[in-house]
Parts: sequence; structure tokens; C-alpha cells
Amino acid sequence: MHNNSLQPAYLNSLLTAGANLELSYNDLAPHASDRMASALAIAKHAKETERQVKFIAISASTVGLKSLADAGGGFVTFALVN
Repeated sequence: MHNNSLQPAYLNSLLTAGANLELSYNDLAPHASDRMASALAIAKHAKETERQVKFIAISASTVGLKSLADAGGGFVTFALVN
């Protein structure tokens, strides 16, 4: 079952309110392409609001990892797994 509380709109509202977030990357969406799309949206919003987001348990071989880091512009960090 997917947790609706991890939807980008909800998480972005937390960033706007001033929260810094630590998110399990795999909990963002059930499918890989949807996870990356959600993560990119959150990373862009983190940069806009100047809030920190840390994606935990993200594979070092995830396609798009560099794009995700670039989208966050220094406001996104990772806890990588092999």
C-alpha cells in the first residue's frame, strides 16, 4: 500500500512551512520513474524555499542521481546504499 502522506504536494507544503526533511527514497512512489519524478519535484522546491532535503536509502546506481543533485542546487543530500 502506498502512503499518500509522501506525495510531493504535501511534502512541498512542509518545506514551504520551514521544515527540513529526511525521506526514504523508495517510499516516494511504487515505480522507479514515479519516484524520480517525485524526488525531482521535491528537490526543486527545496532549492526554491532554501530548505534541506535528505533522501535516505537511495542506491548509488540510481539513474538520474546527478540530475536530482543538480535540481536541488546544494539543498539536497543523500544517504547512499550499494
